[in-house]
Amino acid sequence: MTSSLSSPRSLSVSVPSLLYVYLFVILVPSRQMVTCIDAAEIGRWWTAPNTDWSPVPPDYNWRHRRTGIRPEWSANFGTWLHYRPGPLTSSWWRRQRGSLVINPQPWTVGRMCKFLRQVPSSSSNKNDDDAFELKSVYEQSAKGDWAKGFIRRRDQDAMGDDVPLWEMEHVFRRTPYRITTLPSVLPPSLRNDDAVCADASRVTIVMPDGCTVSGPRWLPTTKQTNDMQQWKGDDENGTKSMRFQFVELWLAEGTAESDKVGAFIMYDGITGELVQMFRMKETLIPVGSASSEGRDPNQAISLDALEATIEDKDRMMRRGAAVHPALSRALRRGQSLADVFRQSHFTSFSGRAVRCTSPKGAEEECRKSKAVRDGSSYMFSPILMEPNPSPKGHVDIRFNDGVYLCIPRSFDSDAFTDDDEICMELGCLRLDGGFHRVRMMGSRAKNFDVCVYERWN
Repeated sequence: MTSSLSSPRSLSVSVPSLLYVYLFVILVPSRQMVTCIDAAEIGRWWTAPNTDWSPVPPDYNWRHRRTGIRPEWSANFGTWLHYRPGPLTSSWWRRQRGSLVINPQPWTVGRMCKFLRQVPSSSSNKNDDDAFELKSVYEQSAKGDWAKGFIRRRDQDAMGDDVPLWEMEHVFRRTPYRITTLPSVLPPSLRNDDAVCADASRVTIVMPDGCTVSGPRWLPTTKQTNDMQQWKGDDENGTKSMRFQFVELWLAEGTAESDKVGAFIMYDGITGELVQMFRMKETLIPVGSASSEGRDPNQAISLDALEATIEDKDRMMRRGAAVHPALSRALRRGQSLADVFRQSHFTSFSGRAVRCTSPKGAEEECRKSKAVRDGSSYMFSPILMEPNPSPKGHVDIRFNDGVYLCIPRSFDSDAFTDDDEICMELGCLRLDGGFHRVRMMGSRAKNFDVCVYERWN
């Protein structure tokens, strides 16, 4: 045995073997470590230590809006799909990464039109831009359970009792970071607390001409939820806590946001349970079109006439036939984004992240752009915020037109601890062949503190 170990033949076999073991143990883990670090830096690029954050001016989100910027009425025609919680949170396909819902059926589908204009200034300065007005007109089938107590039936359209139109209006005013105060009834411990801001909502232009996020950023902790549920009111009438909790996500493309997809997700502001969701597709009616004379919502209008003026409306309203067919098919089959992107030819990436110090705090931004493909291999892999595997965690919803949505089933403590990450995510294939998405992330302990827009082309 001694002579065998010392023989040249034995040495010629054992040395390569030892080298192989050495390379496998030392070099392979090193390569995996580099890949892991790179994936973390790439997937959450805004969290990298060398990220350059800069202050966002308080009027940035007002100056970069594309709505209500003209004194004349402009109009956006759209389709609204209303979903009740059941079809959205009942999954027929379970995976280790959570729940997947394929093309849920809406409760109602209908047309609507948004009319917007600058509010005329009361001062002598005609250049004032301090407010704009929104009037939304809905078919009966488009309004769902939306805005009870705020929406009213229109009488001026003379379309007959069987086909009434409905209207809701609101004036948006310039405020720092577009923060407004929502109606609420809260226990004393949550009132007038700048660290809580339970009644504050804000609008964030995450990417000009690309993405907008609006809604309250405050998320109650387990203790705060219990306080709201147990509070009996300040008087003998036993008033209950009341607050709004919603998230509105918009992805836009084209000149001045001419084509948009969006989602409005509403939760119970006290219990955190999902109440309803609207999915929206809108397109801008060109200024100077044949419908200009019927653009004033204070006069009689016809949704049929407005719809007839839209050129190539099928491109947006039935966008599934206009986006990349193979990628759309992969998305609606429930494939992960990484698998979808392997079938793409995207070569570039750009993104912008916006974070806020508190629900009423100042904002900071950072940006990133880079090549994503070197030859045939990816250098930049997208990372979908995978749904929480908890039965009441996130749900991953795929639609047939190249759009997906990842939202929490509930915000309550059964679904998330105070430190669990919560994500609201809307993504879609673009009509120009690219892909983009928006994510709003946070936790019950930190609130929704960061919004991220990402685009691949």
